[in-house]
Amino acid sequence: MKSFSKILVSNRGEIALRVMRTCRAMGISTVAVYSDADASAPHTRLADEAVHIGPSPSRDSYLRIEKVLDAARRTGADAIHPGYGFLSENADFASACEAAGIAFIGPSPDAIRKMGSKSVARRMMAAASIPIVPGYNGDDQNVESLRAHAMKIGLPVLIKASAGGGGKGMRIVKDEAALNDSLESAKREAENAFGDGTLLIEKYLEGARHIEFQILGDYHGKLIHIFERECSIQRRHQKIVEESPSPALTPDLRGRMGEAAVAVGRAIGYTNAGTVEFILGPSGEFYFIEVNTRLQVEHPVTEMITGLDLVKLQIEIAAGKPLSLNQEDVKAQGHAIEIRLYAEDPDNDFLPSTGIIHDWMPPSGIEGLRIDAGIEAKTAVGIHYDPLLAKVIAHGADREIALRKLAYGLKHLSIQGIQTNRDFLIRLLEHSEFRDGRYHTGFIGEHLDELVAQTDAALDLACAAAAALYLKEDRRARSAILPHISAAYRNNPYRDPSVKLQIGGATFDVSYREIQADAYVVSCGDKQVQVQVVSWEHGGLRLSIDGVLRLFRVTEIDETLYLHSSAGSRTVTRLPRYPQQNAAPDHETANASMPGQVLRILVGVGQEVGIGDPLIILEAMKMEQTIRATMAGVVESVLVKMGQVVSPGDVLVEIAANQN
Repeated sequence: MKSFSKILVSNRGEIALRVMRTCRAMGISTVAVYSDADASAPHTRLADEAVHIGPSPSRDSYLRIEKVLDAARRTGADAIHPGYGFLSENADFASACEAAGIAFIGPSPDAIRKMGSKSVARRMMAAASIPIVPGYNGDDQNVESLRAHAMKIGLPVLIKASAGGGGKGMRIVKDEAALNDSLESAKREAENAFGDGTLLIEKYLEGARHIEFQILGDYHGKLIHIFERECSIQRRHQKIVEESPSPALTPDLRGRMGEAAVAVGRAIGYTNAGTVEFILGPSGEFYFIEVNTRLQVEHPVTEMITGLDLVKLQIEIAAGKPLSLNQEDVKAQGHAIEIRLYAEDPDNDFLPSTGIIHDWMPPSGIEGLRIDAGIEAKTAVGIHYDPLLAKVIAHGADREIALRKLAYGLKHLSIQGIQTNRDFLIRLLEHSEFRDGRYHTGFIGEHLDELVAQTDAALDLACAAAAALYLKEDRRARSAILPHISAAYRNNPYRDPSVKLQIGGATFDVSYREIQADAYVVSCGDKQVQVQVVSWEHGGLRLSIDGVLRLFRVTEIDETLYLHSSAGSRTVTRLPRYPQQNAAPDHETANASMPGQVLRILVGVGQEVGIGDPLIILEAMKMEQTIRATMAGVVESVLVKMGQVVSPGDVLVEIAANQN
């Protein structure tokens, strides 16, 4: 039995804050570690102490075992909580903690090492008579050999990085022609993300669901499960929605899968918190996938239905305390569902988004709504870390109530300055098939056209009107002479004031005519609305548009207005009245479509390329993107170097047309 007085959290963002909150509640001091990019991050301020551990790239800071341990020694921390990601499933890190006399709040190094390889885990579970998906997990990693095994298994197949998680190094292959490229890119991505390019291949089950069971084991031989979480809503094999209980499980199936999860834990002598993951086939058959030897991103779902604090239980187990819960003591009440708010642009193939968060206003006053966030207004979102910004979790007496609360909460959450998947998630939660619980791991791919942004002319017009009148009221408030008089006042005939705005790719010429005090007819093209300015203050205004009253929250940065209301959000840019015209270039360029770091340069000056040929591979937020040629020609210049950080729109390669 131990007693921890100070815990170092070797992570960042929302999970670091979440662990620190439990430590505070337990009266345990905390130590944060931070990189250059996180010098002013919220987790560095919440901790009692914070130690700088290196430059922004995680390989130079959060992944450096010796720096983390040195921070623990310097501050006198007697335990380390790794959160998830980074070093959380690194057996060498867990061993180094033990060697340094510092408790590692997680499973044993042996369990991490065994389950850290999906190939080893598959072999162990097969030996323990746990059902596994048909596949190949051998040592022969030659691409041609892997190809042969994939064809023997039969397409479609799922290629997976043996050492990884989070969808990295994972590919679904349904077409034989794509097999070699998928194997090579998965291997490269796995090597880059995990330092291990070993792959395994499994039969891809069409229409399957992803179900995981939370397990807890102590050092006294007790091991239990704390029910399941459904994680089938995924994008690029990355979970974005999780809920419990699963709409797909009957009581009998839940019991059998729970028993299998506990059997998996016993087979590896598991201690602390972990997750046993299964694939559930359309006919009710289930197969072991892997064990995540850490706390999961989606653990709040389990906490919301059980009332348990999993981080507190982790700390107590690591201190040697026996679990006070027996299997029959674990009870679930109601339904909980979680979404992950990401810095990404769903309308541009979910490419990562970076920038400054100019406005962050979570909803308040919604019973059963929990928000775990690692951001705040003025937070800079860069390329170095995972794009997860926050998690929003709702709990209700049943699934319908939880869904309604979650969608309502998202609609009243304002995050401005960067692209996020907020609106995409709202559409997903309100999709009829999702609401009926009829979904599987391919749901997003099947319904993508319905889930990406749809034109909303009414919202565009409302936001254009709100932006125009906000600017008008702002000018009047700033007026040093007679501010109570309209800024558009003239004592001779004059056209209605107008402003040119851009929303998305569309331009709006907005004019307005005052018909009585603070009441206007606002025109845009052939559309008109009647608008009453009920109130205005810097940062927002309340408008009645055609009789419907709404509050618009406004954040103004240079020529851009970020507007948020209960009807939705829009980014509105004020355009110059007489924009300059630029001559079209006489050759093609390959531009960065996302912020990132140059991972590979695939062409050289003078090289001939065709349409679709790969030119540059970028990486940002653990994601690779290949920039391809859009015309046939000769590479005229390569304007970037390996490792260089680029921004969206930066020119990477110039291509001149063939002169033949």
